Amino acid sequence: MDGGTDEILAGLNRAQREAVTQTEGYVRVIAGAGTGKTRALTHRFAYLVNEVGILPGNILCVTFTNKSASEMRRRIHELTGDNDTGYINTFHGFCVSVLQEDSFAVQYPRSFLVLDNSDIDAMLKLIYEERNLSLRDMTFGKARDMIEMRKIYNEPQYYLDMIAMSQEAIEEKYRNATEVADIIFYGYLYQEKKCFGLDYNDLIKFTLYIFEERYEEMLRTEGSQERLDNLAELKQSIYEYETSCGEEAMLEHYLAHVALFSNSDTAEQGDKAKLMTVHAAKGLEFPYVFLCGLNEGVFPSRKTRTEQGMEEERRLAFVVRGCGERSLSHPI
Repeated sequence: MDGGTDEILAGLNRAQREAVTQTEGYVRVIAGAGTGKTRALTHRFAYLVNEVGILPGNILCVTFTNKSASEMRRRIHELTGDNDTGYINTFHGFCVSVLQEDSFAVQYPRSFLVLDNSDIDAMLKLIYEERNLSLRDMTFGKARDMIEMRKIYNEPQYYLDMIAMSQEAIEEKYRNATEVADIIFYGYLYQEKKCFGLDYNDLIKFTLYIFEERYEEMLRTEGSQERLDNLAELKQSIYEYETSCGEEAMLEHYLAHVALFSNSDTAEQGDKAKLMTVHAAKGLEFPYVFLCGLNEGVFPSRKTRTEQGMEEERRLAFVVRGCGERSLSHPI
């Protein structure tokens, strides 16, 4: 390891080092409060930028509070020495940015309102007055909890109605409701639709909807119907598993479930190009190799500042040269 790597990994324990240096695939870190999660995340960012050559603008960091985001930004700046600290934000702040860019996809203007508890209570007050409800029917606190539970667990597809249905159609569902919980829930959706308001649950749901829509559009544009069908099959498989297991459904259980399928359950995939990093390609051989990004600032990385670091870049370039059995191409 060169001096830059030693500096990034200094002071990390074995588990933290593993989380920082594992650059291929998904990495999940489970740790309690005060055990160094933020430290591992910021050092991982620095490792990806300084050692792997990832541009900061291609890295997204999200956390729960503005204070945490500011702290991550400060630490990353200290580690990389670069004012470009990528995109660091809260989950909800990131969702607001996405929705402001693509609000038309969910039938909302860019100037939508982000609702806090005081806004929600003001809407509830209108509903209670309009439908002659009192706090004896349900307090505002319990109403907020009920709305959140319905959005997350009981009616997780509610946002599709908010996107697809007109204001008049949602109002009709509200007017026709007879149960107190239904009156409050549909009245709240109606009030949201009227003022183009989104609460914190909506921000995440609407953003995921946009990502899914954009991904499916990309697949259609590329003419990749097979991949689109696979996506639809995956969604159906997850839905069926959740339906059968209920609240006990967990991601790891689903993955264990699908792993039980034998090879005979999957179609023959045929030959396909393999896409990987230079690091992952070390020690492997292929008939033909295309090395992309062999440009100043990318490979070698613009973050490489020391002679030892540049020597490591040269070594990687030499190693990848040996991966191509017949030819090595590096398109510019």
